Amino acid sequence: MRLNALGGAAVLGLVITVLFWFDPLFIPLALLGPPVVGAVAAWSGLPWRWPAVVMAVAGLGALVSDYVVNQEDVAFHLGLTIFMVVLALVAWRLVARRRRGRLARA
Repeated sequence: MRLNALGGAAVLGLVITVLFWFDPLFIPLALLGPPVVGAVAAWSGLPWRWPAVVMAVAGLGALVSDYVVNQEDVAFHLGLTIFMVVLALVAWRLVARRRRGRLARA
């Protein structure tokens, strides 16, 4: 994977970090965002590192920004980051396996 692709993943993660500050978007982004990012990445043929970087940057960005502003919720954001990375990778794996099966049959 090219460094350029990882840079794009990091930028998307930073955008998600900013969107986390809007309370109505937080839960959908934290719970629905990772599976969507993982599934789209797998369907697009991107390696597993891409959705992992997106979610890790988003979660760690939320951790740092919340710590700077409020000096709290560090453990919560660390746990949420791990959870989001796992969700994204599970979705990536499921879609990648399905995609490989379709390509093999074609």
